Parts: sequence; C-alpha cells; structure tokens
Amino acid sequence: MRVSTDFPVYYTIPFPPPIHAWSFMTQVEAMFERYGPKYRLYVTVTVLLGLVALGMSITIVNVATPYIKGAFGMSASQVQWLSTGFLAATTVTLLISPWLMSAFGQRKTYIGLLIVFIAASLMGGWATGMGMIIAARVLQGAMTGVIRPVALEALFMVYPPEKRGLATAIYGMSLGLPLTLASVVGGYLVDQFNWRYVFFIVLPVCAAAIFMGLIFLPDREESGRRPKLDWIGASVLFVSIFAALAAIANGQRWDWTNGTIHLLEAIAIAGALFFIWWEPRQERPILDLDIFKTREFLAGSIVLFLFGGAFYGVMYLLPQFMDAILGYSPITSGELFVPSTFVLAVLVPLVGRFSDRIPTHWLTVPALAVTAFATWRFAQADWSSSYFYLTMSMALLAIGMATVPPPTLSRSIGSLPPRLIGYGSGAINFALQLGGAFGTVALVAMIDRRTAVHSAHLTYQGLTPGNPMAREALRYYGNVVERTGTSQVYRDAAAQHLLSKVDATWATIYAYQDCFLMVAAALAAVIVPSYLLSRWGQQRAAARAVRAE
Repeated sequence: MRVSTDFPVYYTIPFPPPIHAWSFMTQVEAMFERYGPKYRLYVTVTVLLGLVALGMSITIVNVATPYIKGAFGMSASQVQWLSTGFLAATTVTLLISPWLMSAFGQRKTYIGLLIVFIAASLMGGWATGMGMIIAARVLQGAMTGVIRPVALEALFMVYPPEKRGLATAIYGMSLGLPLTLASVVGGYLVDQFNWRYVFFIVLPVCAAAIFMGLIFLPDREESGRRPKLDWIGASVLFVSIFAALAAIANGQRWDWTNGTIHLLEAIAIAGALFFIWWEPRQERPILDLDIFKTREFLAGSIVLFLFGGAFYGVMYLLPQFMDAILGYSPITSGELFVPSTFVLAVLVPLVGRFSDRIPTHWLTVPALAVTAFATWRFAQADWSSSYFYLTMSMALLAIGMATVPPPTLSRSIGSLPPRLIGYGSGAINFALQLGGAFGTVALVAMIDRRTAVHSAHLTYQGLTPGNPMAREALRYYGNVVERTGTSQVYRDAAAQHLLSKVDATWATIYAYQDCFLMVAAALAAVIVPSYLLSRWGQQRAAARAVRAE
C-alpha cells in the first residue's frame, strides 16, 4: 500500500525540504506494507499519547499552584512564572522543532523530547526550591513546543489529502482535551495525595509513547550533513519574548516608570526588530516572514493569537478564582471541567468532518460568539455563584476550543503557496502559543492592578464614619462578635477587621470580573478576522476555479 503523494509530507514541515525529500516516503511506505491500513491507527495513537501527556502539563500545575506557592513561599508575581515561563519556552521551541526533525529524524526527535520531558517532570516533582521548580516548568514547556510540529507532520504523513480535515481535528482535540482533562486529574491528585504527583502522573504515558515511537515512527533517511540551525535568530527571539513577558508581569509591582521595566521593553522591541531584519537574510531561517504576505494566513494568525490569549488566560484564571474566592477543594475544582471534556470529545470529530465541506465562518463565528458569552458569564460570577453556573459556563467555553482552532489551522496553512506551507504550520502554532503566553501574563498583571484600584475605591466609599452602609455593617458584625462574649473594645476592633476583609474580598472579585470581561471583549474581536479568513478563502477558491476553466 502506497501513501498518497498528492500532498507531499515535507509541505507540513516548517523547514525547507532536503534535496532528496521524496526518499523520506520510503520508510512510511514500508510501514504500510508491513502493517497494512492499521499503520495509520498506530501512528495516530503514538502521537496522541505524546500530545496528551505533554498537553496535560500545560494546565495540570494550575490546580496545584496555590499549594506550590505555599510550599516555597512564592509571591503571586513569582508563581505566575510557572505558567508564563512554560508558555514562553513552548512558543520559541515550536520554531526549532523543524530543524530537529531535519537533523535527527522524526523518531529520534520524538523519543528525545519525551526523555527530556520525563527528566524535567522528575526535577519538578522532586523540587526543593523555587528556582528548581520554575526551571522544570521551562524545560517541560520547551519539550511541549517541540512535539507539536512532530505530531502534525506524523499525522499528515499517513492521512491522505481528502482526510486532512480529520487529521487536523485529531490534532486539535489533542490540544484542547488535555487542558480540561488535566484539571480533573490534577484536582484529584492534589486532594488525595499532594502537589508533587501532578508532575509524575504522565510519566507512564510518556513511557508508552516512547515504546510506540521506537516501533512506528520513521527515522532520518538523509545521510548527508545535518542542516545548520539559525541559533542567532532563535536566541534573539527567546530573549525578546522573555523580556516582553517580564516587563508585563512586573510592571504593576515595580511601577511602569521603573528603569528596569523600560530596559526590558527596549530589549523586547530591539530584539523583535533585529529578528525581522535578520531572518530574510538567512539561507535557512527558522521563520520565513513571507508567510505573512498572504492575507488569509495573517488573519488566521491574528485569530489564533487572540484566541490563545483568551483561552489560556481563562484556564489560568478560573482555578485561581475558585480557590481564592469560592474556597473549592482541588478535586471539586477539577470536576468542574468534566462536562467541558465531554463537549470537546463530541464536537472535535464533528468539526473535523465538516470543516472541509462548509465555509469556515459558519463554524467559527457562532462558536466565538458562544465562547464570548460564556466568558461574560464568568465576569458575572462572585462568591455566591453556584457550581452549576460555573460548570455550564466552562462547557460553553469548550465549544470554542473544539470549533475554532482546527478549521483555522487548516484554512490558514492551506492558503499558502507550497514552498511556505511548512513554515506556516509552525508559525500558526507559534501564534497560538504566543497569544497564550502574553494573555496569561497580562491577566496576572491586570488582577494585581485592578485589585489595588477596587480596594482603594471600596476603602474610600465603604470604610468611612459617615457612610451609613458602613455603620450598619459594623453594627451587624459587632452583634455577631458579641455572641462570643467578647468585650466592647475587642468587639469594635473585630467588627472593623471583618468589614475590611469583606471589602478586600470584593476588591478581588471585582478584579477577576474585570479580567473576564477583557477576555470576553478579546473573543468578540476575534470574530472579525475569523470571518475575513473564511471570506478571503472563498474568494481564492473561486478565483482558482475560474482559472481552471
């Protein structure tokens, strides 16, 4: 059995193909001859194991964050690097992954990244300090970035063009499903054991993925010299992204007029400008900037950048809200994501079935509207919100994760000329992860700022002798404390303290509500480029049909 050559495999690799790229098909053809049609299933299971294991690491630590914070005495600005450091590393290594595959082959790259991920997970689980656990998360993020293009290439290698929508849907499910599944598993582990187990739980899955990768993934066929990596471009990009994230994360705490913040901003801008100047001058750049001259691809990149920032931001905010405001246990917080996991499992195959048959905006625009509405519901939540209310909101949010990325990925990459398709597959994932990194760190900074603003406002409006509502509240709390038999002096002090705590809690609630509103606005804004992506794609298809006639 031969693999269809209508859509060459190297088109999906974001790296220029070697001279003998067609010889790469030999091992795949041999595998099909040996295993028959089931080989497609074997490869799918192989890459899904790795994607699910590494994908769960994105959010599984979020549930355990309050416990890690307490274990090492980390501040809010320090603990957020467990998430943003992970996402920053994921973002940069997405573009390095193609070089690894070209230099070492798919099998060695896949197995090597899983081995490093296992080592990083062990380091995180055995961490004895803040620096060690953040370093473990950065390494985990780097390996999670590497696996994305490897998995996408492996799937496109065994699925013919007419089933490309299904392959993209499978890939999309492997991105969304682990995010919600991790919250369920992480909540159970933290509740029944301790936070260290969130680093260990995926190791058996990684071991199974390594075993299957040894058997079913092809090795490097080229025997010539390994291509050179654009180390300068990759390093500058990493420094630029890291500096930008550090500036956003610490701007509120250090003051935006601080000289260090200005230095970080200057490094980020200078690095970005240098990268734009440097890449077109390289024989083998890690990112061919010509891809952004195609307007459909540019629109798709904007869609996934904004959507990634919104979705990853919610996945970071929600566990923190449930812990800080609602006082949910980790296992209760995890169970809240169960319905959304089922939504993803049901919708993703349906989206894969219809994404190649109907205009993209028929799927993405309604899904984005529903997702924005779900996030607006989160913005109405406070300490009296019911568990059912939050669960339904999360289930509605999952509709967007199931429906938006798969067709956007497929249509954006398909709009590029053949020589750029490979670069596009890496860059579009890069946009999704970059949005997630910036969205998460921006929301963390916004929580700090809005909490301070609301706290000052509530203190000015509420804790004043002339405010009748404050006097009534003080009398109420004083009566509560009086029942304990406390003296008048301590009763008044305790009532004042309780009122201060209530105001502080409401300041935090209002800050979370502001953040969710900002996410809802971002999701609503995504509707425009998503619609344009679909309409421009239809125009391109119509023009192609006219030329064919």
